[in-house]
Amino acid sequence: MSFGEHVDTKSILADGWEGNAAHQWGIPLYPLGELGMAEYQALAQDDLQETRKRSIGIFVHLLLNSTLGYIFVRNITRTVSMIRQRPDLLASWCCLIQALFGLVYAIAVALFSTAAELSCRRMIWIAAVGLTVSPICVGAALLQKAYMVHSSNKWLLVAGIVLLFPQPYFTYLSWTSPATIVAGVGCLVIYPQEMPWVKLALDAPINILFSAAFIVVIYRQYRRFGSSAWARLMRNGIQTMCLIVLSNVVCMLGVAFNLAGLFSELFFALDWLITSTLLVYHCATMANMRIETRDRKRSPSTDFYMRTSVVYTRSENLDDPTKYGPLSSKLHAKM
Repeated sequence: MSFGEHVDTKSILADGWEGNAAHQWGIPLYPLGELGMAEYQALAQDDLQETRKRSIGIFVHLLLNSTLGYIFVRNITRTVSMIRQRPDLLASWCCLIQALFGLVYAIAVALFSTAAELSCRRMIWIAAVGLTVSPICVGAALLQKAYMVHSSNKWLLVAGIVLLFPQPYFTYLSWTSPATIVAGVGCLVIYPQEMPWVKLALDAPINILFSAAFIVVIYRQYRRFGSSAWARLMRNGIQTMCLIVLSNVVCMLGVAFNLAGLFSELFFALDWLITSTLLVYHCATMANMRIETRDRKRSPSTDFYMRTSVVYTRSENLDDPTKYGPLSSKLHAKM
């Protein structure tokens, strides 16, 4: 089975398999999905050609494990550094949580590929939880920033909770879909056709709405004060928002249209990896900007920036500079 080949995934499953399948929590379990990669490999030990073909799946999973493990460990290291500086920031904890889930998934891939302790289905279930936690963390971080810069707007908070609430539906779809192992590919979940579109519909609106709400206020502050700090903050926010949304769209289209054949499911992990890294990069960049601004000789605009940093200070109304002391009040009077 070559990379990029379009395959009807439903044809992979044996006809009538559900009739004799074991069940867990009412979910039918496909027999091959209950095997680890080593067990699956052992079934073909008398067929050299089939053994070689199945070895490709092991290689794919080990390559995936190495990539995920390295990047998620790197993200964890950067996030821990941010938390040490400011342990009270929600965004940093969101970065850490989703990176930790990514590392757990990387460990699960390693166990599935090299030992018999973890089955294909269990690995898929772990991945499904991580793919749900990740957008919740991204959405929570964006919601916090939007909520703070919009005067602790309760309607915005309610909208955020409502949009985040359906995220576990993706886990439900994944858990109720049969998992199996395919020679030359590895562990797969035979998901319903609408699943990529459901994932996109769950992730994209949150990222677009709250990123836009955050950037609008930053742009207004930049127009008012013209500070390079505000310009950098706005540019970084726009870049992060666009890249996260672009990743959501491109990766889900890749899954929906099977652009990589049976390997298309890797787009789920790719989107997870990209959004996790972008969120960590965004938070780390803003932390560095704050340190640079603090260390520079303060001008009136940088002083106001320090007082009204949307990530590192309290959630007063940014449109009312009088709430930030006499200096910002004088600035406001001069405008």
